[in-house]
Amino acid sequence: MTLALFCDPGILEALNATRNKSKVTKAKMRMLSQEPVELISRVDVKEVKVIRLLGSGGFGSVFEAMHNNCKVALKKFHTNTRNKKAAMQSFEAEVHHEVLSLKHPHIVRVLAANLAQCLEDQPCIIMEFVSSRNLQHVLDDADEKIDFKRRVRFAYEVAQALEYVHDNNIAHLDLKPANVLVTPDGSCKLADFGCCQIIQERPNTPSRSYLTGTFAYRAPELLKGETPTFKADVFSLGICLWQFWTREIPYKLQNHQIVIFRVVAYNLRPEIPEGNDVDNRYRELMTSSWSGNPGDRPSMGEVVNLLKSLIPLK
Repeated sequence: MTLALFCDPGILEALNATRNKSKVTKAKMRMLSQEPVELISRVDVKEVKVIRLLGSGGFGSVFEAMHNNCKVALKKFHTNTRNKKAAMQSFEAEVHHEVLSLKHPHIVRVLAANLAQCLEDQPCIIMEFVSSRNLQHVLDDADEKIDFKRRVRFAYEVAQALEYVHDNNIAHLDLKPANVLVTPDGSCKLADFGCCQIIQERPNTPSRSYLTGTFAYRAPELLKGETPTFKADVFSLGICLWQFWTREIPYKLQNHQIVIFRVVAYNLRPEIPEGNDVDNRYRELMTSSWSGNPGDRPSMGEVVNLLKSLIPLK
């Protein structure tokens, strides 16, 4: 099985530094830099050495791996489960040309994707390796000190990534701390576009993924099966703002079905802690972002500007 590369020349050079030149298969593809170029190489997945499992979910597993002395992340999608169709939809979303075109310092880059249609091939993608830690790991680590400045830094970098995603007519639709990787120097990178959708200009476009993602972060309109908009990501970020503050799991130990019903019918939200240990503007941004009415939520650009104004980020 081979993987079609979408990376820029520098990454390609690193990936192929020690391998012999193989037969080149040419095809027009859109690069991550948003410039159309030729598909210049294919990588045999057998040449990718798996080092260890990093994490596993309903649709796939992610591994730390090596390819020609270059550390990468390998994501394999499950095709032998009852969720095969959903897993394939997730794979197709992640390798959509609009998603592959994303290039931002706070977004994990896809380097290669298996485009083969053979049934025996296991769909997989190769991504840049960021680290084995995500924001959920950081929040759960009692030894990690998270002051107000660091909390806002998390939110600001994630919001910057989402603003860029929205500018490219994509809604992520599965934002949560576990889907934000943390670099060794503490920077955030948005990952896992398996639930994303291209936002159409036409109203009432059917939702492909309203039942996927993690329920605690899903906007009420998505829980009702309505058409996704960019404001669904704003809602999810509002829940994340609460989690960055409390370091707790939203609706922990509560029955999922009851929570979903109350979020939709009674505007249930995570309990806001008492006290004045957080800036009022942060609190107001959090509550406005998780408003039950999408029209009352700020745009992601407005979120970015407010977070930028909260504290000096340099």
